[in-house]
Amino acid sequence: MKKTILFILSSCLLLGLFACSNQNKQVKNSDDQNIVNNEQFNEENNEKDVRKVVWEQLTVKQKEWIDGTWKDGKVSKVIMDEYTIIDIDDKSYEGKEVYLIDFPTKNLGSPNNVIIYADVNTFEYIGNGLLD
Repeated sequence: MKKTILFILSSCLLLGLFACSNQNKQVKNSDDQNIVNNEQFNEENNEKDVRKVVWEQLTVKQKEWIDGTWKDGKVSKVIMDEYTIIDIDDKSYEGKEVYLIDFPTKNLGSPNNVIIYADVNTFEYIGNGLLD
């Protein structure tokens, strides 16, 4: 009888330990997923910020030319070279990484977009890019 009670208590204790250990793994996986989601959010939020900051620096005429709002811009990073810097007065950006923001325009012909360059650190409007 004592052996049976001891066996039942041991089984309950082992089941309890297994249940707790699996729960800890689930919490850890959930925390890891939250960290990944937060990093993705910060990256997306940073892109949104640069689009909005640059949008606020554009003239009314430039904004009228763009089809949509700052949310419609696509952001990428490029290195300014001698070909992309031709139409920009500040030549100090040559060879440096900058944001390239591609906004769609209301122009029905080709090209139907406008390229805008911004400083990576300050989000300062540098100038417009050349289009083919």
